[in-house]
Amino acid sequence: MNTFESLHFQPMLITDVFESIAASKAWYDKSALSTTGVPSYPFVSRTKADNGVDGFCSRQEKDPEAGNAITIGLDTQTVGFQPVAFYTSQNIQILRHSNLTPTTAVVLMTVIQTQLRKFSWGGNGATLGRLKATKIMVPTTADSADESVVDWGGISELGRELFAEVHMHTRIALDHLLQVMSASDLS
Repeated sequence: MNTFESLHFQPMLITDVFESIAASKAWYDKSALSTTGVPSYPFVSRTKADNGVDGFCSRQEKDPEAGNAITIGLDTQTVGFQPVAFYTSQNIQILRHSNLTPTTAVVLMTVIQTQLRKFSWGGNGATLGRLKATKIMVPTTADSADESVVDWGGISELGRELFAEVHMHTRIALDHLLQVMSASDLS
């Protein structure tokens, strides 16, 4: 049995999954970014490409957001994971939890993205209030009081299993590509 089949999923309010959900305090209009210094901080915007990273900037007047966070562009329904300190454009929400890691983030980003699809542009668009009222399907377990709580260990194991599968399939594809290239070099 794989990890997914062994987990018990339950809908939970996103506010019960994360310890904090807040608007970025380190936001700038891209055109207003200072260009002096080494551009070593990711600049996260509401783009769907490149994990939301729209370029790099130097240290700005405001402190950057700490890394290890899921970012959400509400009006564009974009979701990313930022492992290092970063700056953002406007309207980026920051989700944090002490158990958030790259392996748990990949699972949570997927279920969040699935729920964000229900929002549209305009009057039915995503707002912070609507986000906080959203339920996401997460693995759960019972705590000592027999209450359902997020199964962070299960999420982590599922994320590790997914990464291993991607790694295996990538390796198979690359091995096949090398064989094809070697065969064409011989002819």
